Amino acid sequence: MSKLDPLFEAFKKGEWTLNQQTKEGNTLLHLAVIEDRPQIIEDLLSKGARPLPDQWGLTPPFLSHLLNRSNALVKKEERTLLIYRNRDEKVYPISISEFEERLKITYYDSLIFDSVDTIYKVAKKCARKLKKKKYQQMNHWTLCLHGKTMEKPRENLYYIRWINRYLGYGVYAVADIPANTYIGEYTGIVKRRNNRRNRFNDYIFSYDLCGKATRWCIDAKFIGNFTRFLNHSDHPNLTSRWVIREGIAHIIFYSNRFIPKGTQLTYCYGPWYWRSRSAPSPL
Repeated sequence: MSKLDPLFEAFKKGEWTLNQQTKEGNTLLHLAVIEDRPQIIEDLLSKGARPLPDQWGLTPPFLSHLLNRSNALVKKEERTLLIYRNRDEKVYPISISEFEERLKITYYDSLIFDSVDTIYKVAKKCARKLKKKKYQQMNHWTLCLHGKTMEKPRENLYYIRWINRYLGYGVYAVADIPANTYIGEYTGIVKRRNNRRNRFNDYIFSYDLCGKATRWCIDAKFIGNFTRFLNHSDHPNLTSRWVIREGIAHIIFYSNRFIPKGTQLTYCYGPWYWRSRSAPSPL
């Protein structure tokens, strides 16, 4: 049953204001995003609707990204990636659309949730965690260090290169990278964890919150960004950690030491990953 339609009718009759919020903090824009109604979104924006946050701090544009919606709230930019061509040993820019066509994956720089219900469960858990002082302080410190760079693409830091059939692709530093540099976020589809079904999926990442595993995981097998190509190392030069931003937990990577140009970027997959797989090849 639609929650938007009766409120939209009330709005047209003057019984509900444009930016009025429900008890959950949802505006007409929020509901239009949730119900995937792009024409109503355009109509609301033309009338001056504002992207206000709901009770969990989720704005309609951010919600659109989390649900992978196509509407006027989502900006589409044609960006490029850097790839290394082994045949001439040089780095070249390539459009993301061409990259997607060649690798048969969808390149996406934001988390995608399998449902609105999952988003709200995660947001509720994040809000509860941030009430604890130790998590609040750690989150504040991480955002102070990496918050601004999380908003910008990082394609200038790396290139993607084919290694061999065993390792597949890898990610390498295109220039010297200082220590404590934000590299990127692990993206994919956030869905309920199923260890049995996912045991042979090489692109599953634990969706941790405040250092503890949750009931969810991030699946980047078919949708994700460059971080899905980061290889394992027992002595990684990247560190992964959680951070709560805009009400939602993210898993980010930053350099844990100086990384010279041309070095492969790696992180430790952790012992759980190798329980159903052969031992990793040393890098």
